[in-house]
Amino acid sequence: MRISTSLRRGAPAAILALALVATMATGSPASAAPPVDCVTAPGGAVLVTPDCNDPLYAAPVIDSESDETEPVAHHKVSGHFEGTQMQFNIYLPPADTFQGRFFQYTYPLTDANATARAIGFGAENGGYTVQAGSSTGNSLGYRHDAAAAKFAETVASAYYGVPPTGINGYLYGASGGSFQTIGAAESTTGVWQGFVPMVMGTPMSTPYTFFIRAMARLVLADKAQQISDAVLPGGSGDPYAGLDAAESAMLRELTAFGVPLRGWEDPDYLLGLSAPDGLLGFGSVVQAIDPSYADDFWSKPGYLGTEQSPLGDEVRAALAAGGDRWDIALRSYYRHQLPPADSGYYGFDQFRDAAGSPLYPQRSLVVGPLVLRGSSGNASYSGQIHGKMIVVDNLLDVDAMPWHADWYAKRVAASLGQSEFRNNFRLYYNDNADHLGGDGDEGHGANRLISYWGVPEQALRDLSAWVEKGTPAPASTKYTATNAQIEVPRLALARKGVQPVVDVTANLHSDVVHTRVGRTVAFAAVIQLPGTAGRVVTTEWDFPGTGDFVERRFVGSKLGAVGATSYTFTQPGTYYVGVRVTAQRGNPSSAFGRVQNIDRIRIVVE
Repeated sequence: MRISTSLRRGAPAAILALALVATMATGSPASAAPPVDCVTAPGGAVLVTPDCNDPLYAAPVIDSESDETEPVAHHKVSGHFEGTQMQFNIYLPPADTFQGRFFQYTYPLTDANATARAIGFGAENGGYTVQAGSSTGNSLGYRHDAAAAKFAETVASAYYGVPPTGINGYLYGASGGSFQTIGAAESTTGVWQGFVPMVMGTPMSTPYTFFIRAMARLVLADKAQQISDAVLPGGSGDPYAGLDAAESAMLRELTAFGVPLRGWEDPDYLLGLSAPDGLLGFGSVVQAIDPSYADDFWSKPGYLGTEQSPLGDEVRAALAAGGDRWDIALRSYYRHQLPPADSGYYGFDQFRDAAGSPLYPQRSLVVGPLVLRGSSGNASYSGQIHGKMIVVDNLLDVDAMPWHADWYAKRVAASLGQSEFRNNFRLYYNDNADHLGGDGDEGHGANRLISYWGVPEQALRDLSAWVEKGTPAPASTKYTATNAQIEVPRLALARKGVQPVVDVTANLHSDVVHTRVGRTVAFAAVIQLPGTAGRVVTTEWDFPGTGDFVERRFVGSKLGAVGATSYTFTQPGTYYVGVRVTAQRGNPSSAFGRVQNIDRIRIVVE
């Protein structure tokens, strides 16, 4: 192993770390047996343990060390893996704050630079932070993460003067990072002790969730605002009202596939109206793998290109209007990609008959699992996890459907058995958050979405207590899965999980209020806590519905809170007034683990 000569030499702990690394590199002591290479499973996943050697990442190199003050005081160790583009950073807070753990974020397109939030969270919660990735944004699979975690334990062990076996690690990642986190949970042992995959996909998520939304755009774009108004607060609640046969069929198909009906609150995003690739970014992959598909779509029975149905009429009309053959054909590719009938992907069941046979011709290759393999490191998605896991999923996610988390929970339960499942797995659904809702208060959907980051941060805290102290994490969210739609109880004590529930009323009405310019409207918010959310720490109101929240007083306890305020509207229009609440366990001044929820009401001012 080569070690850079430009390292800081002032800190004794740093010198000790380098000495230890050098010892490992030279193979001393002589009696130590060289590690064996990690085993590759039949499916292609590399099975990583603390003691095996991954040949791809066998040579970590430290490039620099520095003492930093932002966002908190820490010692930063930077390096790379020889012969690869993978880099890593290790952020070590002062020894007097270290409690024997580390936190590691993963995402396929990230580099090795952890965010200030990740570094600050780790330090506040007794851990150092690790991040590995590539400046080229090509960090696929979990193997580089595992190699970085193992090497970081060596560095941290020397820096803090503790044995590596006394350090517990927790890996977390969102979206594509959920693929990597699941791959790590199923294909490593002893590298991490707990996992938090977020807004998770499955082997049958991509490209189908994008293609079916592109199909919906073809059919429903002209009715998007009408559907949106029906599902918005104070709407009719009937999104099918006024739709013709083709439009109704498309909405039913989309909904039964698992796209949340409330996702229509943002029809532009759901339909990809402003997406540069029209949600067909994986089209080139399908064309390369299945080049005869478009010809079959327009010429053979069983495809919408020839089907005598309202939807068939729509696609032929689009072609006659000058549409591209491949562009149109790709949109219904999901109909011809059914997974095995016993695989539990119930969002695809609408495309089977009563006997379980496909209603439509099936292509020779199912593309989704092939697309996933690189991101997950060839994970089998068997549910055989090695460590404890808390999944965090969002109920307004139209990119990774909420039912996908339920699907994986069932896989874990079947693999571990019910007793071990209860001892090792939780699923928390986050209401009023979508795929991008990590920054719900900073632009995207700021008036209707919450930042979901408080839940995974609290999950990581609960996970460490579960692993290290045997304190069970709070109970999973209670929910039902009906026609691929995930629904949760209205009452917090029945819903469980860790998120507060809030209900807002105006002039004692709960859905819509009609008023006139200059009249004062009285608002009230009732906040319920599931018993595991700590206390309400803030209530904020957005009267114009623009995402500009202002804090107002409330009265509360561990069971809930009540807030009341009033507002006078000076201009006519329709306003969606929202109240955003935040609950927190532990230190109420902490910036982390702040779990939010929101409720809105329609105010029509004449």
